[in-house]
Amino acid sequence: MPLDVQGTFVSQKINKIRWIPEEYIEANCFFTGSWDDDVNSIKVWTLESNQEEEDIEYPRPLSEFIVDGDVTEIQFVDSTKIAVSTSNGDVKLLEISVYDKKSPLREIHSWKNLHNFGLDQCSCTSLHILDGDIATIGEDGNVNILNSRRGEISYRIVGADSCSLHSVCFIKHTEVITGNLRGHMKIWDLRTNINKPAASFLLAGDEMAATCILNHPTQPHIILAGSESGSLAVWDLRVNSFPTTLLNAHSAGVTEMQFHPENPHKLFTSSVSGEIWDWNMEGMTKSTQGPDNQITTWLPLEEKNAMMVNSLMPPLHKPINTLHCDKGKIICGTDNEAVYLIKNFKY
Repeated sequence: MPLDVQGTFVSQKINKIRWIPEEYIEANCFFTGSWDDDVNSIKVWTLESNQEEEDIEYPRPLSEFIVDGDVTEIQFVDSTKIAVSTSNGDVKLLEISVYDKKSPLREIHSWKNLHNFGLDQCSCTSLHILDGDIATIGEDGNVNILNSRRGEISYRIVGADSCSLHSVCFIKHTEVITGNLRGHMKIWDLRTNINKPAASFLLAGDEMAATCILNHPTQPHIILAGSESGSLAVWDLRVNSFPTTLLNAHSAGVTEMQFHPENPHKLFTSSVSGEIWDWNMEGMTKSTQGPDNQITTWLPLEEKNAMMVNSLMPPLHKPINTLHCDKGKIICGTDNEAVYLIKNFKY
């Protein structure tokens, strides 16, 4: 079946969108987080089709949770809990009912003013979660590690950067990587009390912001970073002084990246240029017999022309801020106040 793209006007600029996972079937409900509105919110939606057009599914709102400021990130802590960061420096832990998606989201913890310039508010720009630990970053250049079970701040790096941090990712339980406004990447060892990075390197030579960071689902030493210029950088952290591969991708900044949850060779990227792309990462990998008879997978710079990239829908005239994939369905949120559903994706 061909790809089926459906757009629905939702009257809000969508900054983050996330499927609510189901165990054995394709997801049918999702979260959205809005920005640049008089009143911003986290909404729960379900997809429904009417009798006249059974093939077309329309989002219908089920519940709404009002937040102060813009929603800057939504990440799952587990199948029923999400962590939400906002532009006023807050982080909230919210729970959705397993049985009734119409019931309002319940607040479990709230870390108020987590990121700030003293008395002045500043944005919590992003967060990432690993096994219940939440890493948050902000415009204040600080990094916090939150314990979602106890509602505590378990670790803090004050002044981790002299400028605004834009992206963060757990490498493992004891290490996080951050990217700042000028494209400086830093790895932090959470076992030490030293306020210095364990390693640092540049995204590229043009001092473009690192807008998002992602680690490979099956090779955690491989890190991908999207930049403000639209390029994609790939590192092997075993040799972390420079990107192994630098791909000229979108014509404007990369807003979000996600590997397909069931096929690690499929990567999706969205962009300020209004594009959403599907990358076949198999073209970037090569297996060799290592000295200890182990298969080593690496990403050769010279063969990047072998990359297979498909556009999943015609480019929009407004930024695509966010995307999320579940099995054969991809959903994305945009600045033209619409949600787009892509169905029948072969993975």
